[in-house]
Amino acid sequence: MNQLYNKTLGLYFKNASLYKKLSDLIFIIAIGISLYTLISTYIVRSNLPPGVCPIESKTELYYLSIGLLVLAIFISFFDKKKNK
Repeated sequence: MNQLYNKTLGLYFKNASLYKKLSDLIFIIAIGISLYTLISTYIVRSNLPPGVCPIESKTELYYLSIGLLVLAIFISFFDKKKNK
């Protein structure tokens, strides 16, 4: 199992273009920020009284994650497709 993982990961780093690697990295960071924001909003919301909006305190993180996801998609358009 470990050899298969190392072989697959090695092929990814060998064959993937710089744009693909950058797009994947930005996508992973954006998903991490999105998960953090979602979980922290859920936790804060459970402690607030009804009618209070917990999203107002984290708008920057929401905009950052959306912007990073759009950037990852935009960068992926520059990746040249290889013909096999």
